[in-house]
Amino acid sequence: MYLNRSLIKILEDLGVPDDVFLELQETAVERLRMVTRSSINASTFFTRSRIGIGAQLPWFIRKLEDIGLPFQLDSFLRHTLELAVLIQLRNLKYRARIFVEEAVTLLGIMDETGILNEGEVYCVTETEEEGRYVKTGIVAVTRAPALHPGDVQVVRAVDVPPTSSLNALHNCIVFSQKGARDLPSQLSGGDLDGDLYNIIYKRSLLPRIVSKPADYPRLPSQDIGEEVKRKHMTDFFTDFMKNDQLGRIANLHQAVADQKDEGTFHPDCLLLAEKASTAVDFSKTGIRVDLRDMPKDNRYRPDFMAPGPRIELVEGKVDFNSANLSNQENEDEDESLVASRSSFRHYRSKKILGKLYRAIDEQDFFAALQNDSQRLINASSGEKTLMQRLWAYAQHQTVSIQWLHHRQWALEVKEMYEGFVVDTMSQYSLHPLQYLTELEVFVGDIVGRFGPPSQRQRDASIDMKTKFEADIAYITSCITKDEETGATSDEALPKSIACLSAAMSESSQRRHIGHLQSFAYVAAAVCLKEIDRFHKVGISDWT
Repeated sequence: MYLNRSLIKILEDLGVPDDVFLELQETAVERLRMVTRSSINASTFFTRSRIGIGAQLPWFIRKLEDIGLPFQLDSFLRHTLELAVLIQLRNLKYRARIFVEEAVTLLGIMDETGILNEGEVYCVTETEEEGRYVKTGIVAVTRAPALHPGDVQVVRAVDVPPTSSLNALHNCIVFSQKGARDLPSQLSGGDLDGDLYNIIYKRSLLPRIVSKPADYPRLPSQDIGEEVKRKHMTDFFTDFMKNDQLGRIANLHQAVADQKDEGTFHPDCLLLAEKASTAVDFSKTGIRVDLRDMPKDNRYRPDFMAPGPRIELVEGKVDFNSANLSNQENEDEDESLVASRSSFRHYRSKKILGKLYRAIDEQDFFAALQNDSQRLINASSGEKTLMQRLWAYAQHQTVSIQWLHHRQWALEVKEMYEGFVVDTMSQYSLHPLQYLTELEVFVGDIVGRFGPPSQRQRDASIDMKTKFEADIAYITSCITKDEETGATSDEALPKSIACLSAAMSESSQRRHIGHLQSFAYVAAAVCLKEIDRFHKVGISDWT
């Protein structure tokens, strides 16, 4: 489970000491520092971050190490890892997205058996690594978005008798049906129609005090008085896009909570939390937020809401450009960042979010990261690149394999792959005259140039990653699968060698894009896998 700014602020107001959050963040930062130190660390990081899975990147990194080729010697792989690390570091600094091991996010359901008492939950997880585990003891339960101090409640997690049918469940939290008010509705108006709940069992993160939950009246859905037609739906969609105020309310809540001694308990914050609840339900009820009694905005913002230094991806390499904060006409960012550059004045926050923000210097961190890689490069010998040495290895391992007759076909596969990449770079760019970089597509994240990406960029990143993974899966199947049967082709190894050979030839220069590089790494991973299979099966089965 990951913490975020609004939840951290509430937990601070509920008595959780600052040191707890600072220690969690430092642990997360230290893990990022260690990522580039070894191939195992890098591979594990890619796996946990779900980066390059379709391209078999985690396996490829480990395999390179096994054959004596550290990935750090290759600029593309190095820049891929550095960008992925930077994205996570920026999520830490600008979103306080801190991972908590002793916490989980689970689907909520109701106890149909009636065995759970009021104030009890049944929380069970099951993974391949740890197996089935039922959590017991005092836990904190919350749900996003959490803005009211009562959106975090403390309950007791219990086990059930072996005969209970709840033992058939896994990866969910079961809520009691008993009591004056159900627990899900106390957590920012949650219900059990698919909502996810965060369960914290780390003792140091448990609230020292508990606030009474909010109890907002349920607003009836808007009745248009006639059968719903297409025009009603399009009109409502337009109205929703024009009047959605959730982002504005959340940003003002964050600022007011930092400025007031009472934090989220201040009346202005409680009012904003209620308005946020209305805004969340706007898409269901059609009821707009009444802005007439909104707390006055004093145009001051804490430093942690300020934009960060600008970054650019120059030839695949991350470059900080902190001097250029005025070039924002092509940026699509959250309201808080855009407005902060135009009219907000920033101050040094004395509360936990400010301390967490200032504890990370992303430019110093990134410089140290690049210095570590440079030391390894300087210590290496030889003039050949990693990919040249890998090609020599592949040729040596497959001297008996005939593959040249697939060369032209491989060039066509490479052209098809690069067409997919260019289409993705264009399709998911938020600006019609500006492409994404190949590195952003390969990593699966659109970089926020002034800090974290906006919600629009995060949504686009998810879609982009899904599409690109499907494109890579198709390319891989073209190389390894029989078109008619779908089984592994007898020509998989020769085709993969031909593709790696084609990848070694430089791509043509593309306007506004330059040379593309990533096909070489997709082809190399497939080729190494086929070489392993070749030696495992035996030469006699291939001839």
